[in-house]
Amino acid sequence: MRCAQFRTALSARLDGEPSGLPEVRLDKHVARCTGCRDWLAQAERLRPQVRAAAADGPSPEWSARLLARLGEDRAEERPPEQR
Repeated sequence: MRCAQFRTALSARLDGEPSGLPEVRLDKHVARCTGCRDWLAQAERLRPQVRAAAADGPSPEWSARLLARLGEDRAEERPPEQR
């Protein structure tokens, strides 16, 4: 399973939605994967901003800046095991 799938599950969990993965598996991956651990920490720091913007409906520009801050635009630079 690629990191992108774990990050989708982490995002769902942050939003209070079902992650689609066993919680133990998700937690074990985060414990082992520096990239996902860093992504999660960044997402948790940005969470208040995301909630505030969601109330007004984020613009495409805001969404692009958020994804850039989360490092999604650098996914191709990471080794395959960290995507």
